[in-house]
Amino acid sequence: MQYQVYWTPQTQLLELQGAKVEFLALNNVYYENYFLPSGQVIARWHSQHASQSQRLADLPQLRQGEIYNIIRNVENSERMFSYLAITFFDAQQQIITTVSQNKDMLTVKVPDTYEFYTIDLLSAGTGSFRFFNFSIRPQKKGVLRDQDSEIAAGLYAYLSMPDKIASKTLRVIFSEPEDSSVDYPTAYIKETQQAVQFITSSDLNAKYYRQNESAIILAIKQARKKAHAKRLEFVGYGPISSYAALYYQIQFKTSFVSISEDVLLSPSDESLKISKPEDRVSYLTNPFISNNDPIVYVKRPQYERLDTLTYDTPTLEEVRLQAIYDAKHPQKNGLSRFLSKRKTN
Repeated sequence: MQYQVYWTPQTQLLELQGAKVEFLALNNVYYENYFLPSGQVIARWHSQHASQSQRLADLPQLRQGEIYNIIRNVENSERMFSYLAITFFDAQQQIITTVSQNKDMLTVKVPDTYEFYTIDLLSAGTGSFRFFNFSIRPQKKGVLRDQDSEIAAGLYAYLSMPDKIASKTLRVIFSEPEDSSVDYPTAYIKETQQAVQFITSSDLNAKYYRQNESAIILAIKQARKKAHAKRLEFVGYGPISSYAALYYQIQFKTSFVSISEDVLLSPSDESLKISKPEDRVSYLTNPFISNNDPIVYVKRPQYERLDTLTYDTPTLEEVRLQAIYDAKHPQKNGLSRFLSKRKTN
């Protein structure tokens, strides 16, 4: 899991005098100040606020004792650069430790006794810079998971391979983008004797998974070879992930696709428009509500649609239970049956 944090109009600002702040997009803030002393805090994010009446927290809770990477995404100018500082506090609001460096990635170990923390955006020099976001993720052997990889900038892939593969179909699942987090929907996919590849992106709207097509196609080909798969099934469970599943089905002839009915076929960029194929398409439904019902709660990907996926092979739990049953009810071979028959005669 990777958390994405943005500078929004709701973010606490500490240095406005003489400053020019332009919120151009969720992931694009222009800051300019020619009178700011170096080392001053410009903006601050909180894991909790001083009173319940204040707005929701800006930052996720971190696990005590764990190591996290904090990655800044900014565009500094020649005369001014920005950097991050993270400060941990105890229950008495006393500082435990502060970590700050002018690097694209900070690595911090969360104190065992911390109560809350803040992340500050500071500057050195005068002039301007652009702030896009910063990310927070636990340190792994891979990126988001121990065994995954970054196949292009902001694009990640994870191949789940069972010990025994009985299906000749590689299932490729695109994550439905979320502004505040990046992850693979592995919790909603049953473990079976089938290889499954997950692809996700940290870009807004995942850039419809069209920004690095060659990297995605190469990753899919490599996964198909590793899984010894003859067929591909692409899966999407929301407007953008279903768009991606349809698009890459077109790139791999004779492949299949499982998507949601709210698939987005015409993004704002007219050049990305695609058509829905007439065959080898199945539709996921929400087991609780209709796909066409209006959503009145907080927007989130409808992961529940993945519960309606069908599987070619039994789950690992079903295999385990069958092995237990077979051990308790051994089938006799032909010679055993013949000897047993003679004893009864």
